[in-house]
Amino acid sequence: MKEILTFAAQLFCNNFKYVALLSVPFTLLAFPSYFIAQTAENRIGYITVIRLIVYLIGFAMYMSSLIFFMSQAYQGKLQSIKSNLINGLVYTPLLMVTFLVANSPLIAGFVIIFTSTPLQFLTLPLLVLGIYVSLRSTFAPFHLILEGHQPLGSIKSSFSSTKGQVSKIVKVVMMFYIVTTVVDVVSTSNANIELFNMLLFFLGVAVTLLMTAFQQIVVFTMYISSFDNKKAE
Repeated sequence: MKEILTFAAQLFCNNFKYVALLSVPFTLLAFPSYFIAQTAENRIGYITVIRLIVYLIGFAMYMSSLIFFMSQAYQGKLQSIKSNLINGLVYTPLLMVTFLVANSPLIAGFVIIFTSTPLQFLTLPLLVLGIYVSLRSTFAPFHLILEGHQPLGSIKSSFSSTKGQVSKIVKVVMMFYIVTTVVDVVSTSNANIELFNMLLFFLGVAVTLLMTAFQQIVVFTMYISSFDNKKAE
């Protein structure tokens, strides 16, 4: 694990400027949602849904663009940021489908929690199953984009390539979850000065995106490691 983190940190630091510039468009996506939320208390349900949809699209595009960047940086053949954003946009629909399928048990579990249905007894099994499937699908985006698999095929391949690595994936997810949660709490704290709140919010978004990029570089390094081990066999 130490070797993986060291390699990922080196890749991240060597390409920090590129990652930061790649993150700028997605930081700006948070701009309208900040102001919409301030004036839409009476429509909070609709706004929450809209923000969730925008978040999913933005996250899928960011992830796709990052995967192209990581593959190119690993091979020492970086392309332009514009090119990777366009490639990321092309793969966004497929990656969204992959995310939705991989997280369908979790989604079903939360739907049951927040709706009045006679299926409450299924909540815990669905959440447990959802967490497991989500963890085992961690490498699915790489199989989808870098190997040309279809969504279901990429999830199936991820189950194979994550064999023996689940504990490492859990450690990575928990570590970055704690860090990003702290950043989120600090960045959404309210002060009496609105301009300060706005700047703090966008700083939090920028830091979160950079932390997400580093997390995905760590996961990519684990994927490459599993891929290399498979080839060695």
